[in-house]
Amino acid sequence: MLGGIGSIPGAALGGVLLGLIEALGGGYMPDGSAYKDAISFAILILLLFMRPQGLLGRPELNSAGAGSLLDGVGSAGKGAIHALFGRMDAAFGWLAQGGWTIKFAALAIAILAGLLIPSDYWLRILTMVLIYGMLASGLNVIVGFAGLLDLGFVAFWAVGSYFTSILFVLVLKQEFGIDAQSIWWLFYANLVIGGLLSAFIAMILGTPTLRLRGDYLAIMTLGFGEIVRIVATNWIGLTRGPMGIPNVPAPFLFGLQVKSPTAFYFVALALTVVILFAISGLVRSYIGRAWVAIREDEHAAEAMGVATARYKLYAYAVSGFVGGFVGVFYAHYQLFISPLNFSLFENIVILMLVVLGGLGTFIGPFIGALIWVVFLQLALDIPLVQNFPEIRFALLGVILMCLMLFRPQGLAATARVKLTMPGAGMERA
Repeated sequence: MLGGIGSIPGAALGGVLLGLIEALGGGYMPDGSAYKDAISFAILILLLFMRPQGLLGRPELNSAGAGSLLDGVGSAGKGAIHALFGRMDAAFGWLAQGGWTIKFAALAIAILAGLLIPSDYWLRILTMVLIYGMLASGLNVIVGFAGLLDLGFVAFWAVGSYFTSILFVLVLKQEFGIDAQSIWWLFYANLVIGGLLSAFIAMILGTPTLRLRGDYLAIMTLGFGEIVRIVATNWIGLTRGPMGIPNVPAPFLFGLQVKSPTAFYFVALALTVVILFAISGLVRSYIGRAWVAIREDEHAAEAMGVATARYKLYAYAVSGFVGGFVGVFYAHYQLFISPLNFSLFENIVILMLVVLGGLGTFIGPFIGALIWVVFLQLALDIPLVQNFPEIRFALLGVILMCLMLFRPQGLAATARVKLTMPGAGMERA
């Protein structure tokens, strides 16, 4: 990327430069050995901002083809597999056209599940399904609706989590001795403030990516995510580094602490409703139609008068807000935060959930989260997995590869909202 994709001399030059940057940065900068990877990513980002194609790359390689994985909703295979996906398509298509009746029915089922499931264990699992579903919905704004591959979304999740944890534990409790119960309302304010802070950072980080396409865009966003993780790991004075921040207080509601798994589940469900309502409204607006136009063909969207740079920043801001919003709740739910919670692997998992459930759908991220979280738990009953727990991820990888062979558009592809940019709305967009 530094030297330029498609250039052999560029690859050699990029390797030499990165080697020199890391060696000199590690030797001469304060704490350089800890931050050398962040320095490398920062140099890469700065260079791509000024020269998107790399040092010796060709400008035409900084491009992405029109269209996306969303093209078509057909499935491969014959016989039983084809029939299974056919019934699935009919069901999701019916759900997509069900309107508010289906939405209220789904909410009622979710509420009954929280009231009737007696097992605290399964309520915790369902809560994690909602958390990962909300995170995947935030990433879906960027990847599914705007068509921009983002490998740094986990940074926004980390910003929200660290913001509320540092404020409650390191500032209010340890510095001023303020009890969380006396300021119980601050958790709800932090949901919005943490989301806005992440949205602001997302717009700052998104600005250098506006000139990038395809692989270059993916690598730059990955660089941003890794910089945030490295800073969280090594800025011990602010984040406590690898030790993490323990004793994050559970949220309070009118002075009463949320402790039981049932209460946490309903708080997560309420936040899920808010997130889905907000994203649904945006996607169905002119903003959402502009995102879809950019996703399908950015050059055509620009030719039709869509301000692509502005709407890309909107997508980053909305995605960042959701990540920070969920991050605040996640910190108070887990009661502990460390850099290990926000690794590149987690970002890949969240992206996988979007692809698994269906890009550009509202229900898809939650279907992906349900499959991911529940499968990881049920697989523990398999004797082989009990001896080698990491095999769970390999088995899930096999499931995902099979899905890509037979259903590349995701399980809930037919639940996708079909958006078009009406002619009368082009001027407003």
